[in-house]
Amino acid sequence: MTRGRTWTKEDKEYLDEHWGKCTLSYISTNLKRTKIAVKLKAKRMHLGAITRADEYMTANQVSVLLNIDRHTITRWILKHGLKAKKKVMLFKKRLWMIKYSDLCEWLSNNQDKFDSERIEIFALGYEPLWLKEKRKRDMKLPKNRFKKWTSLEVQRIIIYAKEMTYYKIALLMGRSYDSIERKMGRLKPLIEK
Repeated sequence: MTRGRTWTKEDKEYLDEHWGKCTLSYISTNLKRTKIAVKLKAKRMHLGAITRADEYMTANQVSVLLNIDRHTITRWILKHGLKAKKKVMLFKKRLWMIKYSDLCEWLSNNQDKFDSERIEIFALGYEPLWLKEKRKRDMKLPKNRFKKWTSLEVQRIIIYAKEMTYYKIALLMGRSYDSIERKMGRLKPLIEK
């Protein structure tokens, strides 16, 4: 590792492009610089924390914002098309990072996947028209929190699963979307038969 070397334009571009995508060790090795030198240069270039809080949020921050479990956010990323990037923190910890605009677009296009009553008013910074309308629709849904599933309901959900979306099933059965999604996950072996 060379010490006291001037940062070239190419070095700065490399650092800007790889900051948050690769580990500090990887960047420092490729730039042939110490980890401390790379961290100091990133700070001087105002690359900020790897999370770049002004544009990106962690999956955990999104779960707090929407008042849902963080594992649900991960499921949305892996199975339901929520755009996110894996970012590497300084000490190799990987986090899902979600761009605020991508989150708002996904929520607007996937309104059947969440309950708007769990989201505080103005939690997104403003109340878009689609969210106001969804709040009105969700208020009409019956609330059966903590109600045990009967064997008849289980039979109905298996039949409905082949023909309807989770949101429609939630309306018919008087259950929340989350409840239907969790139950469907548990019944997947029976449904696939």
